[in-house]
Amino acid sequence: MYKQSLPLFVLAALSGYLFSIGHIPLPWTLGPLVMAMTWKTITKKPVYWPKKFRNMGMVVLGYMMGSPFTPSVAHQVLYQLPLMLTITLILISLCLVTGYIVGRYTGVGVANSVIGSIPGGLSQMSIICEETGGTDVSVVTLMQTVRVITVVFTVPLLALHGIADKVTATSRLTTAIGASEIPILAVFAVSILVLIKLAKRIHLSNLYVIVPILGTALLVLSGVHAPALPSNVIALAQIFVGIRMGIDVDFGSLTNWKTIALSSLFSVLAVILLLLGVAFIFSHIYSMSLVTAFISMAPGGMSEMGLIALTANADLPTVVAFQLFRLLFILIVCVPAARWWLRKQGHMCS
Repeated sequence: MYKQSLPLFVLAALSGYLFSIGHIPLPWTLGPLVMAMTWKTITKKPVYWPKKFRNMGMVVLGYMMGSPFTPSVAHQVLYQLPLMLTITLILISLCLVTGYIVGRYTGVGVANSVIGSIPGGLSQMSIICEETGGTDVSVVTLMQTVRVITVVFTVPLLALHGIADKVTATSRLTTAIGASEIPILAVFAVSILVLIKLAKRIHLSNLYVIVPILGTALLVLSGVHAPALPSNVIALAQIFVGIRMGIDVDFGSLTNWKTIALSSLFSVLAVILLLLGVAFIFSHIYSMSLVTAFISMAPGGMSEMGLIALTANADLPTVVAFQLFRLLFILIVCVPAARWWLRKQGHMCS
């Protein structure tokens, strides 16, 4: 099975390189994503890419996202909790309103439009859909896929070529690991793996996103310095994640997928433009740059938004904190509340 993955990996790495020399944002994620989608479409056969490769990439990216969380940053994050809640509620409200409009226009139903528009993780919302009566997994997955792809392509273009200074922030990356840093990285690796084992026992959702970030942040807060990772390691992690994102896309399972996809596309673009205006207002009220506020609000994945923040010289800890807060709020509060409302309105089976 692994031999089947080798050609795809080589092509994905080549695509990432071409995207990088073409100065396309997030080249090592978007290049493999596009190549995986193309490869799957051309071959018309099931594409094999082990989830454990994706999980390995998520652990590496999670380490990078959690490494800047020093005590001073943690204090700043706690101070910004009311702002995080406000922005999260604004984002969810915008997504639900536009999603409801898409549902009415396409006729996919209220339950599908609500679950499909909640800005949670693609895989998480698909799983939640499977556990929610009265919904269609294909519809929800399509809406979530369009949201993720639109955000991953649009937000970097706006952030890096529209509102950010033309800089390349590589201060958290290096070209090699020093011999003295290997034992420290081993401590981080072992700690994260142990926490992942514990998280599996309690059935924590999205553990390969949340646990590496929180585990790394806790060690850094306790006084352990997190060494910088080589740039080629970060690129490899992005390739592993990007390939999996690409092969998870399946538009062929729905007869009216074009109508749903186009409607979802325009709704997501509307949300992004509205958020840009909200970010402009908040950046003037609070002490944060426009690019930091915008990426923090963007309804994308935490790792992707973190990488954009790194490249755009935005405040990475703030972006990751906002994205993590939104994800936890959606999983703990928003999804149960949506299910309760759908059941009460008769749109959802018990």
